[in-house]
Amino acid sequence: MRKANHDTYIGTAFLLFCAVAWWLVSDLPTGAGYSKMIGPEFFPGLMAAVIAILSFVLVVRSLWRGAAISGEDFGVATGKVLLRIVLFVALLVVYVLLYEPLGFLLSSLLVLPVGMVMLDERRWMQVVFFPAFIVVLFYFIFTKVIMVPLPEFPLYLYVS
Repeated sequence: MRKANHDTYIGTAFLLFCAVAWWLVSDLPTGAGYSKMIGPEFFPGLMAAVIAILSFVLVVRSLWRGAAISGEDFGVATGKVLLRIVLFVALLVVYVLLYEPLGFLLSSLLVLPVGMVMLDERRWMQVVFFPAFIVVLFYFIFTKVIMVPLPEFPLYLYVS
């Protein structure tokens, strides 16, 4: 029996995620008139659409390759692989729950290195410096370039 077709599982999970994200984004207010074409729904909707397209391509590619190998069954993810998938999804849920109360910077700086370690990154320089660089870069892009407000760092943690 062939190894489990993980791309199909992951692509399907992301398609379901995009469906939920699209449903939630549809409740956001839209841009008004020609002077304000881009509203708060634009970026999350765009990201959900792009991720859905890429997930669909991943599933089709996975099934296409599976069909090319005739006579072999698709395996099911088991053991360590299934546990890692479940733990990574749990980490994403924790990130979503921490995002608002801890702010973008702190929650991202806590979760991204953990995710990298879960994906078998063992070089500590990359685990420490890459998340810091990426988080600060995205914070700058969102807040200064495209002017999207992000949850701020919680100053109440330091005020007695």
